[in-house]
Amino acid sequence: MQNIQPFNFEKNQVRVIQDESGEPLFVAKDVAQALGYSWAGSATISHVPDEWKGVNSVQTPMGEQRLTCFTEQGLYFFTARSDKPKALPFQKWLAGDVLPSIRKTGGYQPTPTQPSIPATMALCELAITVLRPSDSSKIVMLQKAGKATGADTSFLPDYTEDSAPGHVGAMDTASATQLLREHGITTSAAAFNERLYQIGLLERRERKSTGKNIKHFWCITNEGLAYGKNIVSPQSPRETQPHWYRSTFGELLALVGLERAA
Repeated sequence: MQNIQPFNFEKNQVRVIQDESGEPLFVAKDVAQALGYSWAGSATISHVPDEWKGVNSVQTPMGEQRLTCFTEQGLYFFTARSDKPKALPFQKWLAGDVLPSIRKTGGYQPTPTQPSIPATMALCELAITVLRPSDSSKIVMLQKAGKATGADTSFLPDYTEDSAPGHVGAMDTASATQLLREHGITTSAAAFNERLYQIGLLERRERKSTGKNIKHFWCITNEGLAYGKNIVSPQSPRETQPHWYRSTFGELLALVGLERAA
């Protein structure tokens, strides 16, 4: 006899085994409890004909155990005679999903479920609120959400132009390190970020790494979005990376008291 194989019905575990001929046998106690019965041993299933139930030796992680099991006929007899609300959904699920899968593959393979669209969209909204990504990053995020949930994203633009509020047309951006170099400023990007933090244009964020350590990153505030945008970090999609508009970087330098080299 094969080892026991568990599967779940509405968070209730029901164990199934297969006899020497490959026919499924269902642990009676699990079936009864899944339907809402309080297990009272053989008394709970006394009305099931003896030829459709029996005690079987089953190999479990705790060693060999003797478990009372239903044959397929006994299972249907028990559920058909039940007045529990879960009996019919349980029977339909077994007949339409579990048993065909067992016969086809030799084991139960639950049907993959797609992520919930409302839950996925709520997660997108939360990420947008927390990370304040650029419009182009939002488009990428929504396209990925659509792919995960099977939703139609053909109405979304292939790209969008990122710019400061009130500005028409795309605005070129670059990292602080690159722009400081282009403007001949010797101040480090780290020191520059600290100055932006002091005047409220940047804020510190943190996240847990895969090793459960805390990692810190910068996020442009709502006030700072007039001078730059938050892009999703190529190294980690769970954090942002500030990029600043080239055309207004001189104004930004003046705000933090840094003069452009002559």
